[in-house]
Amino acid sequence: MPSKKARQELAKYLSQHLSSFGEGFDEHLLCPTCMTKLHAEKDVDKYTVGHIVPESTGGKEWTVLCKTCNSDFGKLQDKWFGEYLCVLKNPEGTFFHAKTKSKYLTVNGVQVSGQVGVSKKDGAVEVFLPINRNPPGKVASVPLGEELSVEFTPEVTKHINEVQIGYITAAYLMWFKAIGYNWIMQSSLEIVRKQIRGCNYSLDGAKVVDLDGDKLHEPDIGVIVESGYVYPCCLMFDRAVIFPAPKVSKAPSPKRITFSVYNDVHFLTLEIINLPYSVSFDGSIAVWPDMLRKKPTVPKYMLYVNAGGDRDTQWLTLEK
Repeated sequence: MPSKKARQELAKYLSQHLSSFGEGFDEHLLCPTCMTKLHAEKDVDKYTVGHIVPESTGGKEWTVLCKTCNSDFGKLQDKWFGEYLCVLKNPEGTFFHAKTKSKYLTVNGVQVSGQVGVSKKDGAVEVFLPINRNPPGKVASVPLGEELSVEFTPEVTKHINEVQIGYITAAYLMWFKAIGYNWIMQSSLEIVRKQIRGCNYSLDGAKVVDLDGDKLHEPDIGVIVESGYVYPCCLMFDRAVIFPAPKVSKAPSPKRITFSVYNDVHFLTLEIINLPYSVSFDGSIAVWPDMLRKKPTVPKYMLYVNAGGDRDTQWLTLEK
């Protein structure tokens, strides 16, 4: 866990970055997910370390979140996303290894209260049927024989919504870590923030796409080109998260498009600098902060990334 000093240093760094986005931001920072304004020094007890990928699964990258958001995520998307990743990243992992166990099982046709686990000693599947957690005579009524048929629904599979939102939350924060307030100052992402804060994947915001194959990708940001439009995206382990394109691109919602992920993802190397800037990929806008508190309300500078990689990226100054 990063120290309090490290948290304050990042908050100060982010507040210096934010100050260039308009009036009223000096010495302040914004929670990237709820947009709450916090004073970098006076409100130090109101923000905390938020791990981008749950720390329980080995996540080391972190950023600053308000305590309310971090607490809410810990109970919902971080909890179930973390449980899913613990199974996914374990070479021998199955749903038997999930932290939260199913409370009810069907054993040889009889539903009982119990748990299924895996022995740490020899890897054998173990079935526990506590007598005191079942009605009198229930455990004794289970027919036993040479074969034992056990059916159960893994708890994590009942929380697919939270797992999907966990991917979106982590990918959103990966982008924030990469380019700071240039990312969250996009009105096109307000629907994504609603997805994250409400833990509701059904909203028409970011889309999570399964990746084919067994390879697990370390989290990395980029853009994906589909149907002539450029969308910000993040590859994360076994899935890709695709965000809405900036409103100026007039691209349709990513939830309405079928993406051919592997063929069209282009990874980006970006950075935080103390001025607002947009990102263009081969002439199409990928990032466009349009919520600045100054006129014009759109950035003056643009980072132009060439698709072919045959030329260096260019800094352009936009004129009205």
